[in-house]
Amino acid sequence: MRSKYMEEKVGVAKIRIRQQRSCSMAVLGSFVAADKLLKSWAAALQPSAECDFEIEYLDGYTVTGRYPMRQKCTTRQSLGAYLKRLFEGGAAGFLERYEVEDFAERDGRRTAA
Repeated sequence: MRSKYMEEKVGVAKIRIRQQRSCSMAVLGSFVAADKLLKSWAAALQPSAECDFEIEYLDGYTVTGRYPMRQKCTTRQSLGAYLKRLFEGGAAGFLERYEVEDFAERDGRRTAA
């Protein structure tokens, strides 16, 4: 039986994003900041460009991957939405334990993390 109060998710310590083609790297503290940077980089890159990312959580757990700067959908999805898509149906419990956006869903309301 689940407790009335959900366990808090582990927050982000830092997000490192690297774009090899332009030799650019940034270290950010939130998904909102990462999305702003990715949007600005996407405007300047070729359609097939990708960025490497590393997300370090406050408990030391690290997620790494490659983020496609141009995506098939008409609107570019956020890094958090990209992570949700990657982990849905896999990596047992990741989405329940770790934040993938700056605002967490709690009891049907959006609140600051």
